[in-house]
Amino acid sequence: MTGEVSKRQMLFRLAAIVAIAGTEIARTLPAALFAGSRSAARRRLYAGLVRAVQALGPTFVKFGQTTATRPDAVSPELCAELERLYDAVAPMTRAEVERALASARAARPALAAAAVDLDPVGTGSVACVYRATLPGGEEIALKLKRPDVDRRMACDLALIAAMARAGQRLPKLRGMPIADLFEYISAAIVGQLDFEREARHSELIRRVLAPIPDVVVPRLHPELSGPDCLVFEYLPGLDADTPDALPEPARERLGSIVMTAVHKLFFEDGLVHCDLHPGNLYVTRDQQVVILDAGYCVRLPDRVRRLIGEFFARLAIGDGRRCGEIVLESAVNADASTDAEGFVAEFASLVARAAGPGNMFDMPSFGDAVYDLQQRFGIYAASDFAFPLMSLMVVEGTLHRVWPGVDFQAVGGARVSA
Repeated sequence: MTGEVSKRQMLFRLAAIVAIAGTEIARTLPAALFAGSRSAARRRLYAGLVRAVQALGPTFVKFGQTTATRPDAVSPELCAELERLYDAVAPMTRAEVERALASARAARPALAAAAVDLDPVGTGSVACVYRATLPGGEEIALKLKRPDVDRRMACDLALIAAMARAGQRLPKLRGMPIADLFEYISAAIVGQLDFEREARHSELIRRVLAPIPDVVVPRLHPELSGPDCLVFEYLPGLDADTPDALPEPARERLGSIVMTAVHKLFFEDGLVHCDLHPGNLYVTRDQQVVILDAGYCVRLPDRVRRLIGEFFARLAIGDGRRCGEIVLESAVNADASTDAEGFVAEFASLVARAAGPGNMFDMPSFGDAVYDLQQRFGIYAASDFAFPLMSLMVVEGTLHRVWPGVDFQAVGGARVSA
C-alpha cells in the first residue's frame, strides 16, 4: 500500500462510514420493528448488517468473514448471514471491471487476445475473479484487483488503528497488546494488495503441497499476470455444498487431507494461509481438496513455528503443563511478577477437561477459555504467536463443514488416513 493517509482522507472516510451505517439503520430498523416476530426481526437486522459490511468495503468484509466462523461467539443465525461474505461479496460494477481489465491489459498486452466473460465467477473483498478463454481455447481464471481499493483500505486501517490505540487505554483493556495485534493483522491484510507477493505465495503453496495426494492448487500463468491482475488455470465445478453430497468415509478422508495440508503449511513450512474459509477451500465430487487465494498469508519465524507445532503436539497427548509453559514462553509481558506456576497449573487443568485422548476438542471454545485464563493472569501472547492461532480457528470452522467429526487438536501431527 503506497502513500500516507492524511487526516483529511481519514475524516472523509469516517464521514462515509457514518453515512453508510446511518442509511442502513434507517432502512433496516423500521422493517425489523414490524417484522411480526423476534426471529424475523433478527433476520432482517442481520441482513442489514451484512449489507452495511459489504458497502463499507474490504477491511470490514475481512472482519465479517472471520466472525462467520465463530458460532460460539455470535448467534448461528448471524453466522449464517455473514457466510454470504465468503463468496457473495457485492461484485464490481461493469465500469469498474472495464477499468480494471484495461489496467491489466496495459501491463500485459497478451491479455488483449483473451475473451473475458464480465460476469464474475467469484467476488472477493479485494478482487473479483472472471472466466476467460485464451486464443488456443484454454480457459483461465482472471483475478482483477478492485480499482481504488488500496486507498480505501489504508483509510479504514488507519481509523481502526486509532480506535485500537484508544481502546487499549480503557481500564478493562489496559495492558493488552491490542494495537500490536492490530498492526500485525493489518500487515497481513495489506499483503493482499501486493499481487506479486501473492503470486510467489501461490507457487510456494503449490510446491509445498505437491507431495500430498489429491490436493489441487491452481497453476499460475506468470507471463499473463501483472501488478493488479493474476491469471490462473480455471477449475470448474467448485461448490461449497459438495460435502453434503459425499458419503461419510469420503468426507473423513478429505478432512484428513485438509488436516495434513494445514499441518504441512503451518507447522513444517511456517507459511500461514490466513483465509481458508469456505470460499477458498473446497472439496470436489471426484474427492480432491482445492486451495485457492494465497493473498492473505504470513510467514512464521522459526521459533514461533516450532512453538506452535509443539503446542498442538502436546495438546493432542494431553500434556497441559507443557502447553501452558509454551504460552508463557510466547507472552509479551511475562516477568518475575507473573504467577507462572499458577497459570501453568490452571492451563493443565483446562487441557485435561477439553483436550487430549478421550476428549472431543472444540477449538473455538478452547480458545475462549485460554483467552479468559490469560486475562485473569494478565498474560498476553505475542502477535506472531496469537495470530496464527486465530487463523487456525478459521480453518477449523471451514473443516467442520467437510468433516463434522473432526478432532482438530490432531492438526499438530496430522497424517492422511488410509
